[in-house]
Amino acid sequence: MNTTSDSPELELLRRCFEALSNGDFSVLEEALAEDAVWRTVDEGSTNCQGRETIIEVMSRNLDGRVRGSIEDAIQDGSRVIVAFRPTQPSDAAGRPLEDGIAWAVVTLTDGKITELKGCVDRVAAIGYARTGRPAAPAAPKVQPPETVPELPEQRVDGLIPFVKVANVERSVAFYHHLGFTPTSVYKYRDSLAWAALESGGAEIMFEGSGEPIDPGQQTILFYLYSHELTALRDQLLAAGIAAGEIEDGSPGPRQEMRVLDPDGYVLMIAQID
Repeated sequence: MNTTSDSPELELLRRCFEALSNGDFSVLEEALAEDAVWRTVDEGSTNCQGRETIIEVMSRNLDGRVRGSIEDAIQDGSRVIVAFRPTQPSDAAGRPLEDGIAWAVVTLTDGKITELKGCVDRVAAIGYARTGRPAAPAAPKVQPPETVPELPEQRVDGLIPFVKVANVERSVAFYHHLGFTPTSVYKYRDSLAWAALESGGAEIMFEGSGEPIDPGQQTILFYLYSHELTALRDQLLAAGIAAGEIEDGSPGPRQEMRVLDPDGYVLMIAQID
């Protein structure tokens, strides 16, 4: 333990962990409050309530999770951040390690351990020691597929949404606010019947349906990207276009907003760096 002079709390923890590494639970059993709580990294059903339950669970996991040594301990009021290096590697222990260290925060009240809280890393341990609240779980990230089949020799290299709209001119005017400009148009009897638009690398084509579009029958959503999402939203609102609030789109982009075009097609626009 990297301390020059241990406080009574640090000395108690040192004795508990040393005894546990030797298979002796008596020191910890005496140190635990009767209603102590062991809160695991994941929380929920894996938590343990009560001294007897904690000792029982720890005794079953002695080799995998409990046996090891304290490498550092930092006291912050009634809480102590413990850097514990278990003897077993993470795969065998079944708990997250950061460079071989398992982090925990131990709360002591009147010389008794009232709570043990497992933390995923040092940052989470410091945050819990200061606030007493676990960090919000990280949003799961979208992962690439585990296997990718070999591509065929001949394949397409472009895809453009081609959608029916009630009024092509109205759609062209609306998408102008998103930066789209017509690259090709076709008129029939002086009315715009078809148009191809682009904005940077984004492309879309419209064809007039001659009748209203039923939003309830649509099963397509357009996903767009903006380098300045907040500024784009302000621009749309200034033009009288109802743009939704910017929300967290995890596990996808952390910032995205919902906009309906004149035919009720849903546009999800995300911030891209």
